[in-house]
Amino acid sequence: TRGTGISSDMESTIVPQFLSEIDGVESLRDVIVIGASNRQDLIDPAVLRPGRLDIKIKIPRPDKPSAKDILGKYLHSDLPLAESELTHHGSDRSSYINHLIETTVEAMYALTEENQFLEVTYANGEKETVYFKDFASGALIESIVSRAKKLAIKRAISGDAKGLKSEDFLRGIREEFKEQEDLPNTTHPDDWAKIAGKKGEKIVHVRTLTTDEDSEPREIETISVGHYF
Repeated sequence: TRGTGISSDMESTIVPQFLSEIDGVESLRDVIVIGASNRQDLIDPAVLRPGRLDIKIKIPRPDKPSAKDILGKYLHSDLPLAESELTHHGSDRSSYINHLIETTVEAMYALTEENQFLEVTYANGEKETVYFKDFASGALIESIVSRAKKLAIKRAISGDAKGLKSEDFLRGIREEFKEQEDLPNTTHPDDWAKIAGKKGEKIVHVRTLTTDEDSEPREIETISVGHYF
């Protein structure tokens, strides 16, 4: 967005050029321009004015059914599966894949203490707990699958049981969530609400939540990063 003062001012030349290119498409026929952003709050208003990008569609973060559909794209019956667990499903590979998907999604979206991520405090004094599921995305789900596959490969190399286990996905979730705890500081607590897709009362304080016995809950430090952040 032009004029915000939190960039290198590249947008002062890029945005007008982009707008000119969009306007130039009007003379063409059978051409559709589709734009996408994961930070709609930073889109320059001139881009969204009537006559340019007219139809606006918000795609929310994946809920449970959506997460299952995404997992289904990565988990298929051709993957090497653990025979020890496959036998519990009558050697039905499709049934076991469905079990892996159900187990993974339930673990991701469980409102448990270990899945708590942030505690946000609003201006009116109310507090809200933000869970890891509030940061779910297709990329995060893909990363969990990749972690599970790596764990299965390492186990096979060490000479242990081959194939994917539900345990691999549960460990993948914990490892992915652990890395999310180390997200960088932001310049304002409201940024966390934008990342999580939350709306409403102004956020005045953010505190991380963790169940690691060796770690203490950390506060998100508000810092001034200057013009070139």
